[in-house]
Amino acid sequence: MGRDIEVFEITEEDRNKFADRVYDCLEALKITLDKPGFGEGAISLGAELECCIVTDKGDVAPINKEILDDLNDPQFQHELNKFNLEFNLSPVPAKGAPFTKMRIEADKALNRAQQLAKNRNANLILTGILPTLKEKNFKPSYMTDVGRYHMLDRELHKMRGEAFNINIDGKDPLKMKCDHVTLEGANTSFQLHLRVEPEKFADTFNAAQIMTPMSVALAANSPLLLGHRLWQETRVALFRQSIDYRHRDNVNWRQPCRISFGYGWVRDGAYELFSEAVALYPSLFPVLGNENPYEAIRNGRLPKLEELNLHMGTTWPWNRAVYSHIDGGHLRIEMRSLPSGPTLVDMAANAAFLIGLTVGFRTEVREFLPSLPFRHAEYNFYRAAQSGLEANIIWPDKRQRQSSEKPIIDVIKSLLPLMEKGLSELGVDEDEISKYKENIENRLNSRMTGSSWQLMMLKKYKNTGLNTEDSCKAMTLKYIEQQYKGKSIIEWQTDP
Repeated sequence: MGRDIEVFEITEEDRNKFADRVYDCLEALKITLDKPGFGEGAISLGAELECCIVTDKGDVAPINKEILDDLNDPQFQHELNKFNLEFNLSPVPAKGAPFTKMRIEADKALNRAQQLAKNRNANLILTGILPTLKEKNFKPSYMTDVGRYHMLDRELHKMRGEAFNINIDGKDPLKMKCDHVTLEGANTSFQLHLRVEPEKFADTFNAAQIMTPMSVALAANSPLLLGHRLWQETRVALFRQSIDYRHRDNVNWRQPCRISFGYGWVRDGAYELFSEAVALYPSLFPVLGNENPYEAIRNGRLPKLEELNLHMGTTWPWNRAVYSHIDGGHLRIEMRSLPSGPTLVDMAANAAFLIGLTVGFRTEVREFLPSLPFRHAEYNFYRAAQSGLEANIIWPDKRQRQSSEKPIIDVIKSLLPLMEKGLSELGVDEDEISKYKENIENRLNSRMTGSSWQLMMLKKYKNTGLNTEDSCKAMTLKYIEQQYKGKSIIEWQTDP
């Protein structure tokens, strides 16, 4: 999905050829999914971790190319903006201690990258939105000079024809316009990948959708944008608005947004989601690969489905289906809702929480769905992003199956046994489960998230007489200091 693309002028012929190939890929996918034995194998987990690069004074440092050159490591990749980096973790078996393995790998890699950043008077920071961002950081000069990003900016602007509108409510509501997709690069995330058996895909995906709001509330770490106190997880609102090329119109029909929670429960399997993405969204990058998917099948090979995967990579649902021809061929669910940070230990616990709930709930999900209409699940997602652990969500009564609004923190606490059940089903070690469950319980009892810590510290710095901009800088530097101590957010210092 992240392959590079040379900038070129797109013709109508390009779009028609690409559309034909994408539909060929869809048919090939259907054949492949029906093939006996496809997708069999041990369940594994993976992740992508994004971070920001800042100067030693806390401002953005647009030096991702320099750090990547210093690293010379293919697991590190550039991101949309020059002040962002991404680290792709190695897939790990779900059995044993997967979350600790991922945490240790990420810790070693980030410490190495941090040392190289320090050599350039910079730091890496794990946070959903960098608190010190300024409007000037969203200019074309801050975009990584890669063809894919130039094409994305050009094609989205062609579709919209004017600046992107940002309108986010909060304590300090924010309204602004931005002429460039670099605003989308303000978001940094921790994306999880769960390999799923094809026959269990629908139930697993629906379970992930239902449980995503709980994980977003627990992991919230993006309360600020340009000094404005907005949502607890402002990434959710910002990502949707920063590249939404559609025009608001009370009369005419509008095409569905490419950034969404989805459009309904999955009924049969993964094919529905691929087919939906092809039917609903026009192509952004009509680039043909070298493989004919039918020819690959005739020759006994799993098709790469390059065009379909490329198209899926230009749609951004919060949970996304992924097909891969490698490792014997498999399906994954990419869980895209969690923010980066605040520390690797908290992120590992967040991953254990979401993965455990998803797997633990999928055997119950079909009985549960009638009591939670899809629009209620979508409502829960946006309420969790807006209010974090203070949110109220719609949740059915377990015995009567009647829905009512309940504090999300109470729902989360009631679901912790389900997390344990799901992780046990995956073969995760008891010590691993206990360690991360304790982390979550401690954070719930203290009601401390990355967002609540940031807002608390911002207030304290402002009370010392600093203005908002200087308070954001001071808080960011304190955040970096605490992050590299490696302790959970509940153990961070709270003195300015």
